[in-house]
Parts: sequence; C-alpha cells; structure tokens
Amino acid sequence: MSPSTRRFGGQLSALTLYPFLVGALPAVHFYEQNFRLLQVADLVRPVLLAFGLVALLLVAGRLLWRRVDVAAIALTPLLVVVFKGADLGGWFSLLLLAATVALGVLLKRRLARWPEKLALPLNAVLLVLVLMPLANVWRASGQEETPVPSALFASEVPLPVAAAQGVRPDIYYLMVDGLGQPALVETGFPVPALLYSQPLINRGFQVLRHSFANYPQTALSTAATFNLAPIDRILDITEPTSRDRRVLEQVAGDSRAVRALQGLGYKVVSYPSGYPLTRQANAERRCVPLLNPSFVEYYLLEDGVLPLLLPLLGKGPSDISYALRRGRLNHIFDNLPAARQGIADDDPVFVYAHILAPHPPFVFGRQGEALASRAKFGFGDGDHWLNIHGADDQSYRQRYGDQAVWVVNRLTEAVDGIIASSTRPKIIIIQGDHGPGSGLAWERPLETDHNERFGIFNAWYVSDGRQLPLYEGMTALNTFPLLFNEYFGADLPPLPDKHWFARMSEPYIYFPVEE
Repeated sequence: MSPSTRRFGGQLSALTLYPFLVGALPAVHFYEQNFRLLQVADLVRPVLLAFGLVALLLVAGRLLWRRVDVAAIALTPLLVVVFKGADLGGWFSLLLLAATVALGVLLKRRLARWPEKLALPLNAVLLVLVLMPLANVWRASGQEETPVPSALFASEVPLPVAAAQGVRPDIYYLMVDGLGQPALVETGFPVPALLYSQPLINRGFQVLRHSFANYPQTALSTAATFNLAPIDRILDITEPTSRDRRVLEQVAGDSRAVRALQGLGYKVVSYPSGYPLTRQANAERRCVPLLNPSFVEYYLLEDGVLPLLLPLLGKGPSDISYALRRGRLNHIFDNLPAARQGIADDDPVFVYAHILAPHPPFVFGRQGEALASRAKFGFGDGDHWLNIHGADDQSYRQRYGDQAVWVVNRLTEAVDGIIASSTRPKIIIIQGDHGPGSGLAWERPLETDHNERFGIFNAWYVSDGRQLPLYEGMTALNTFPLLFNEYFGADLPPLPDKHWFARMSEPYIYFPVEE
C-alpha cells in the first residue's frame, strides 16, 4: 500500500460522521413512510437542525473527553435517546442513558484508541441505514403510476379583458380547517348560535346554514375548490389506487383561480399553516411566525425525548408542540389585518390563510385558555384521533366545540381589523374545507357520518353591500365561479353540488355521497 493510500485511509478513519447520521435517520425514516405527501426539500431544515444539535453536543463532549472520536462514541447512545426516545420507549431509553454514563466514565478514566478505529465501520453502517430508506423511496416511486395535472388544469379561467380595468376589491379567502356548518354544529355540538354564526352575521356576513364540502379531506377540497373542477377533471388518474398526494400540492399551489387573479394584477399574500398540501407556490409574501415548525418537524419532536421528559416535569407529553400550534394560530389571526403591509395602494391583494383549527389537535379552550396535552401530538382526525387518544375517549365533541368557539371569536376580531385596515373595497370569504370528524371512519365509508364531515361553514362579507346569490346547499366548488361571475364579469356555469368520499389510504377512489 502506498503512503498516499495509507494517509487517505487514515483520514477516512478519523472522520466522525456517524453521530450526524444518527441525527439524520429519524427525518429520513419519516420521509420513507410519508414521501407521497412530502417533497425532499421538507427534510432540509429538520436535518440541519439535527446536525446543529449534534455539533453542540460533540463540542461539549470534546471539552470533557478532549477527543472528538471519544466524545462521539460516548454520546451516540444519548443521541439515539434525544432523537428517538419516545419512539423507543422509556425503559429502552433508560438503558441507552446508562450506556452513555458507563461509556463516559470508562473513557474518561482510560483514553483508548479503539474509538478512532471504530469510526470508519460506524460511518459505513450509519450511511447504509440512511441511504436504504431513500433507495426504498426511489424504488417505490418507480413502481407506482401517479396522477398528473390534466389539460383542464393547464387552461386559464375565461375572464373578460375588461375585468383588469374594473373595480378589483381585495379578496380574503380564509380556509378554516374543519369548521362545520351552523345547522349541524349549533344543534349537535355544545355551541350556541350566539357564539358561532351570529357574531359574523352581526358584522354583515351572509352565513349559509347548510353548505357542503365536495370532499372529506383538506388536500382534495383545496385542490378542487381552487381549480373550479372536481379532482378527476383536474388530474389524469390512470391508476386510482395510487396513494401519491404530491400532485395535489402542485395543483393547489399553482391553481387556476390564483393564476386568474394574478392575471388581473392581484398580489398574493399567504398565511400558511405548515401543512404541505395547502402551500401557495406563487405568493409574493408569506407570513409565518419566528417559530414555525413544519409538518415533518412536529412529528419528529413527538418521536424524540421530549414526550418522555415533559411528564417528569409535571407537563403533558406534547405541551411544547401544543404551545407551538397556539403560536402559529395566534400569529395568523393577529397579522391578518396587516396583510396589505408593503403593497402599493393601487394593487389589489388576494389573501389566503389556511387556519388549521378547529381541526385537531385541540390546543385551545373556549375562552382561549391553553390546554395541556394528554397524549402524543398529532393532526389525525376521526378515528385517527381516537387512535391517539384512545378508543374510549368521548371528549371529541366537547373539545371541538370549545376550540370552534375560540376560532370564531378570533375570526371576528381579525375581520374587524381587516375592515378597518383600509378603505379599499373588500370581499372576505370564511369557509371550511370539511366539517368535524367525531363520526368519521376513514377506511369505512358506510360507517361515516357524512352530513357531519361534509357540512362546512360558508360566510361571505362584501363591503359594497350587494346581496350575493349564495344558496343553501352550495358546495365549495362554486366559490370561485360565483366570485368571478359577480365581480369580474365572467360567465362560468355553476358546477354540480356533488359530494365524494375518499378513504385516507386511497385518495383517488371516490364514493358518491347523497346529501
């Protein structure tokens, strides 16, 4: 072996990469399980944050043991607990912590060369463990024929040329996740009309008693509503059994409705929720709080050490995640009146906010009080919510009702701020993407309460005082056709007010639902 080869081999042996690969593993595994929902870019920030934490621990370890390779060996069991403690369980985590202490004491008393010699094989093993899930994703992607955008999606909404020269009111489209129709919520949940529909009626909103979603899932509802067509018309679905939802992000994020408004000179301002399938790709401005965990990061937090540590401090297992959710929701409500900030007075705005409440998790009480977590954090609804909280948990309806009252109260405050924010003409649409999920069985359409799940809140405010042709039984698909016809001189035919149930596991197989 030549001297240069020996030097190169020695350099490889000296590289201490495996602690960083331990930090990357949870994100990579989560991506493997959910790649049909995520983009690779969604991994970048959580992996970088994990790398930063690993680097800090290694720096501290080097001060204690004076060598990075020794610190890496001693701290690797601790890193496994930090990133996967709750997933592994309390007893196994305790064993790993004991291993950390034992290794630390042993190596502190007697510095050895074996940590340096183990670096290369450990690097190789961890690299394989990181690459295997990515290889599985690549293989699975090649075996599945996914839906693609159709010719209708690529077409433009036909609007008169004169629409760009007419009155262009600011448009606020507030999609409130899971906000149910008044006729159902005010009778079937502990929510009086005085606290639900009446505050918006008092402010001049037309509030429909009976309005419906076309689909029971956020991604399907968003994609269809923003593209003025059912899913099977905006996508070419050659393999209905496909589970790949990423195309829904594409058609919702670059939708026909938003393209049409941008063609009229509208500036798009987005208040994202963090859910990947409702992101606006072409927004001129995105308003997010300083602490804004992504969908991936919430679930990685739940697998780490915090759900084990917080109960020892007298807290709920997911109280930090709950606090972050409250911060995100309050940020949206607090900042909606400032949506026009930095935009010229002559430019109209289209403001889109995805408010992920009263949909679970239930983090607010009726008066806005912070709720403690009772189980691991999750966005699951219906029987998925029961999987988290226990099949015998009967608190869904009460907790949903309390959070819904808080949401409407905050919406009312935001509406007051929006109306007072400028003298420009305004349209404010508050609309649910689907209703509550107390009677939702995701994989059993015949056992699902479809009236509850499909019934949505649908309220419109127009500053010019005109009476819009809203009608009872209207579905979300007719939102933008009605808007474009009334304010931009379009001649779009109304769409059939139909409803289709889709299992969570099969988003492109539809069961027609009668009202």
